[in-house]
This record gives sequence, structure tokens and C-alpha cells, in this order.
Amino acid sequence: MDHAKKIQHVAANRRRHLQNPVASGPQKSGMRKNMSFANAQEYKRGKLNAARKPIRQVQSMPDFRDPLRDILRSVPFYAIHGMGSHVRKLSKTFSRHSFSGTQRGKDSLFDSQISDAIQKQGYTTRLILVVFSVLMGAINFGYNTSVLNTPEAIIRQSLTSRPWVDDFSWAIIVSIFCIGGLLGSTIAPPLLDTMGRKTFLLYNGIFLTLALLFQAVSMGVMWLAVARLLIGVSCGGSTVAVPLYLGEIAPVNLRGSLGTLNQFAMVVGILLAQILGRPLGNDPGWRILLGIGAIFSTLQVLLSVFIVESPRWLVMQGKHGKARELLKILRGEAETSELLNMEIQSMLEVSNMERREISVGTLVRNPRLRLPFMIGIALMVFQQFSGINAVFYYSTGFFTRAGFSDPYLGTVLAGTVNVVATWFAVELMDRAGRKALLVLSSVGMTVSSCVLTFAMVAGPMLQIELGYLEIFGVLLYVAFFEFGLGPIPWAITAELFGAVERATAMGACSCINWVASFLVGLLFPAVNTALGSYTFLPFALITLVASFFSYYIVPETKGKSHKEIEAEMFGGREGSSSLDSGYSIVGGSRSKNNNRW
Repeated sequence: MDHAKKIQHVAANRRRHLQNPVASGPQKSGMRKNMSFANAQEYKRGKLNAARKPIRQVQSMPDFRDPLRDILRSVPFYAIHGMGSHVRKLSKTFSRHSFSGTQRGKDSLFDSQISDAIQKQGYTTRLILVVFSVLMGAINFGYNTSVLNTPEAIIRQSLTSRPWVDDFSWAIIVSIFCIGGLLGSTIAPPLLDTMGRKTFLLYNGIFLTLALLFQAVSMGVMWLAVARLLIGVSCGGSTVAVPLYLGEIAPVNLRGSLGTLNQFAMVVGILLAQILGRPLGNDPGWRILLGIGAIFSTLQVLLSVFIVESPRWLVMQGKHGKARELLKILRGEAETSELLNMEIQSMLEVSNMERREISVGTLVRNPRLRLPFMIGIALMVFQQFSGINAVFYYSTGFFTRAGFSDPYLGTVLAGTVNVVATWFAVELMDRAGRKALLVLSSVGMTVSSCVLTFAMVAGPMLQIELGYLEIFGVLLYVAFFEFGLGPIPWAITAELFGAVERATAMGACSCINWVASFLVGLLFPAVNTALGSYTFLPFALITLVASFFSYYIVPETKGKSHKEIEAEMFGGREGSSSLDSGYSIVGGSRSKNNNRW
């Protein structure tokens, strides 16, 4: 027998042993001799039961479901841009720790078993309908972020007699949207837990429709500001509800993809508002422009018949049977009962841990929670103080004051690059780590701000036309933001914390994000007036500081377990910042801590 046939023979024997371990011994042929009919039937039943036992019964084969449970419990129940690559790498991390005595490597049998179990969960028709319905809220958030940008001059002129809209009043109208977002993101979590995800999304869509119609018919500065505040409340609630709901209905391997769709829907909404700004940038066309968002919110309300309640929320209410039925609908008939049960169990365990939710004061006082909390807050501040929303709030007016011949074109190009860069960022986040992209993004934004400043200063000084260099600087600035400082702070903040602390930490960081966005929207017109051509130099300084902070302070979190992230932050010192660290890796095996529950 040649070498190839020997390998095939050994592989065939191995498969037979795994399929029927009890009946594969050398004594099986002699055992049936002189056996009664009843004993023979019992023997056959024993063989069948043995063959049906889980793979854990074969001592030489570890149970790949153990790390799969860890993955389901460890991946945040949020749809976050860039989470897909984290899940794939995390599966290898857990399998490496769990299968310490087996073959390791890229082509490991158990790595592939875990990957297959995760990756086979895909999109179903019902899941697609639900996702499409919910993403109407994300489109509305982006649309209302930028809708006042292009028609600024027309709206201010239309409202001059009610009374005159000066720069500060206009800054209030624009930025008060963020105050509403802060209020909405603060009240949304208790409402989501009380009334459920589906009911909240329905009522929020109705509320947003009424607020948008009120905005469209506003006759004065005060009424327009109030309408923007109410719209901000609804959009703030959406920024909490949409990624949470998508993360709770999605299979673990699709949470990153749905997070990308959520981000993509936002930037498409921004671009849509910018494109429609010119054809509807007249009086009374601007009122139609401000009311168009009601189409998306109405569509969301009408499509709510396809939205199902979150299975995780049902588990939190003790309705495990109903949760399992909805999971079966969302996952499709091909989903195995065992994997469904594992998902329900992971939801139950995480919900039990989240009931021990801690306060912000604990995050600040606990020395091992303070550092990741400060990192999350700092990244949110850097994200907004990089000045990106100044582009989406005021780019048309900025380009006009800079003397660019077609400000509308510059604004639409910035929105287009924002969409394209968001799409390319998915590939970058799959290939590179969080930390590397943060550094690249911060350095790129610093250079882009310097290029923009040089063009604005050197053009008049040298009496040459550098308008297209200004546009190039803005486009680079937007692109580099979407590669790193845009999506990564949210991903890192979710990955830095365990289930007990995550909700509190992300809620506090979200509040800081809204406040920083409000300050940028409120102060940018005054800063632009005071600094003129040097307006973007403060943003360049902030992004430069962000690059050093990201390089020296921020840990790499992609594909790492919570303990590995802690080891990088604290130099491998023992202890755990997470209150939910029920399982630890000791000598390559899993050991359960006694104080888990």
C-alpha cells in the first residue's frame, strides 16, 4: 500500500471511530456470538445512544462548543462598525485557549469548527426586512445632522423679519440638535428596558414624524430651534436603540456588518441632505427640504409590522419560549436547536450580569476601570473636537467665506467622500488593528488640516487660485476621519469593558460625545470669524495630540479577550477590572471563578 492509500485508510478509520466510538473496538465481532435476542436489541440501542452522544464524550476530542459559548457571551450585543473582524479573530483566541492540548494553527480542525458554526448564520428574508425598517432611523439621523448646511443663507433670509437671524442665533438653531440628542440618548435606555425595543422604535418614529412636520412649518427662530431640539431628542434615542436592537437580533457574525450598514445609512442621509440642498434651497422650497425626513420616519412606522421584538429583551422578561420562537424566525429553519439554546443561554447570562450595572462613580473610583473609562471619554472628545461636524454643519458657509467658486460642489464632494470612505473603511478595519487605524486617521487629519490652512493662507498672499487645493484638503480630512476617528472610538469603548460595566461606560461616553458635538456646532462660527484662514489649525493641534494619545495610551482590542486587553493596559498585572469575569484562562484551560454570580 503506497503512502497516499495509507493516509486515506487512516483517515477512514478515524472517521468511523468518531461516528461510532463504542462499536470500534477489536472485541466487537466476538461480543455478538451466543447473545440472546433481547440482549442483542439492548446492545444495538447502546451503540446508537453512544453514537448520538455529543462529541465531548470522546475523550480525545475537546468540545468546540465551549469557546463558542464564550464568544456569544463576550461579543457586545451592539451592531458596531468593524465588529466583524473582531469576532473572527476572537474565535481563534478562545479556541487557542480552550484547546491547549490539541493541534493549533491556522488550519486547526477546531478553529474551523467554530468558524463554521458562526459563519453559517446568515441573512434571512425576515431579518433583511427588519433591518431595512430600522435603518430608516439611521438615515434620518444623518439627514437631520446636515440638512441646514446648504440652505443656510436662504433660511436666514426667509426668517429675517422674525427676528433677524444673526450668527449666534443660527449657531443655536444648528447645535441645539445635539442637546436634544443628549436628552434622547439619556432617556432611551430606561424606556427601551420598560416598553421593549419594538414599541420604543414605533413610538419614536411617530414622534419624529410630528417633530419634522413641525420643523417644516416653523415661522420663527424660536419655533425652529424648538423643532430642532425635539428632532434631536428622537435622533438621540435612535442612536441608542438602532445599534442595540440590530445587535440583539443579529447573529454574532453579522453584528459588525449591521453596524457598518447603520453607519452607512447615516452618511447616506448626510449626503442626501446635501444633494437636495440646491434644488430645494429656495423659499419656500427649504420647508419641503426640512420636512422630507418625515418620509423616512413614516416609512419606518408603516414597516413596523415586520419588526419583531428583541429576543434578548424577551429573555430579560423571562419569556424564553417566545424568544426562542423569534430567534427561529430570524435565523431560519436551518438553525440547529443546540445553537439556538446556546444563544438564549448567552443572552440570559449577560442579562444577569447587566442587572449588577454599576454607576459612573464606580468607573471613576475603581483604579482598574478608571483607565479604560478615561480612554473611552478621551476618544469621544478627540472624535468631536477634530472638527468633523463643523464640515457637516457649516461647510457651505465656510467655502463661501473662503472664496471658493462653487460652495455647493465642495459640500456635495465632502458628503460623497464620506460615503465612499465609510465603505472602504470596512476593508481597512478587517485588515488592520484599531490602534494603527486611530494613529493613521489622526495623523492624516492633522496633515489635511495643514494642507487646507496652507491653501487658504497662501492663495490670497500669493494671489493665486488654490480653491481646489482647499477642496482637496477637506476631502482628505473627511476620508481620514472615516478610516479611524469616526467608527473606532465606539468599537474600542465597547471592547474595553465587560458586560457589567459596558452599558454605563458607553452611556457616559455617549453623553460626552453629544456635549462635545454641541460645543463644536455652537462655537465654530465664532472661531471661524476670529481666526479666518487659520480656522482649522486648532483642529490640527487636537488631532496631533490624538495621534500621540492613540499610539502611547490606547490598547489594541481587535480580536482580544477582555483579559488580554487588561494585560496590555496594566502590564500583565493580575486582577480584573471587569465584574463579570466568570471564566479565566489558567494554563490553557478554562476555570470558573466561584464569585461569578
